[in-house]
Amino acid sequence: MTAFTEDQVHTYIYRVGLEALVKDCPTFDAPEEEAEPEQVLDLEGDEVPFELWRIIKRRAFEKLQRLHNTIRYGEFIGSKIKLRTDSTRPMELDLLGTHEDGLFVLELKVDRSAERNAFSELFAYSNYLAGMFALSGHQDITNMLVANLDVKITRQAFLYDLLISERNIIVYQPIFVTSALDTLQLELWLPSDEDFQQFTNRLLSHNAMSCVVVSFHDLEGWYDSNEDGGSLNDWTRKHLSMLSGYAAQLMEAERLHGFCFIRKPWESIPRFYRNSLFIVALNPFHIVGQERAGAITEQIDVEHQSYFFEMPRLGFDGRLLRLAERSVKDSLNIRGELETPTWSSIVTSPQEVVFSHNFAFRPTGMFREAYVDFLNQIYARNDRDEDNHEDVSTLKINEVNNWLRAWQFMEACGFAGGEDDDINVGDEDDPPEE
Repeated sequence: MTAFTEDQVHTYIYRVGLEALVKDCPTFDAPEEEAEPEQVLDLEGDEVPFELWRIIKRRAFEKLQRLHNTIRYGEFIGSKIKLRTDSTRPMELDLLGTHEDGLFVLELKVDRSAERNAFSELFAYSNYLAGMFALSGHQDITNMLVANLDVKITRQAFLYDLLISERNIIVYQPIFVTSALDTLQLELWLPSDEDFQQFTNRLLSHNAMSCVVVSFHDLEGWYDSNEDGGSLNDWTRKHLSMLSGYAAQLMEAERLHGFCFIRKPWESIPRFYRNSLFIVALNPFHIVGQERAGAITEQIDVEHQSYFFEMPRLGFDGRLLRLAERSVKDSLNIRGELETPTWSSIVTSPQEVVFSHNFAFRPTGMFREAYVDFLNQIYARNDRDEDNHEDVSTLKINEVNNWLRAWQFMEACGFAGGEDDDINVGDEDDPPEE
């Protein structure tokens, strides 16, 4: 609790400006020669253990560093801006400013008790402004919160909006060097390793993923099951890869975090449907925040508590089903056969993933960010150490879209496997065995 009112702090920040108040961040502002050496992640365990939270942290810090280096030099253009609504009392935006990347809104919360509503109010203001500009998105307006972030729920909300909702958001804590108002400094708040571990560990399971498969017959001359030396022909790979690419675009538009790919059984394997598009996405309703969920479920009748979790899970699967149906309708002008298998069973079944061609892998959302960062580290390590060169394609996009490499990534991240952890996973480069 500060000795100053929110209005006093607001007036001072507006008068002095951000450049005079924002402190240097040792993590980001240290000279290059003083910065901590980059930790290298390695699949073989020779260096820093490969952990997903480290990649998520790296991506988050890159984004926060970019925001910090622009917002700290931003200029205020308005104070206590009234935003007209349908109600009689308009919303009041604390501070409005501009910086290198456009507009930013600043929400000030000095009182700890007001922290819980900080993000909802902040986003209400930025959404109001975004509504003035047709088709503007989450990253077109930067959200800046000045608060102590003492409440755990507030910290969790920050990570969710930064990583899952992919908003441009940054938090500074107000620090008073002495009891005088003019000693106020704004210190960048960074999540701890523990914050990232707790947030990310809930993602590390095949069981957290929902899976939808849409299957359909061959179309001779466009995509078929003919093989040459165990490999699919070029036109089949080309046309079905275009389908997967379009499905990934739809997934990105719906802010889904996962991947899609094409499966075709080997020509020698009898299957009624010869083609399948897999759409796999992190189902947020499989990942329950016990503290926050408990505060709600304890207020719901016992006989209805299960619906609180089950219905949104099913609703999420419905989203994926509609997306899969649209993908083949828009791309191929057909209606496929839809099913919702359990991904943890699919990904460990030889019938599903070994005796088939798996190709046109397309990662989306946070999964894409983490996976590409993993590949970037491999290429950087190869550039530094020619003696321990990992075998990867010269053209990196081949690895981005490679099913086998993605499988290795998921296993290295700690995704829970099945009973047979040594299963061989086939991709387009694995010919069928005689």
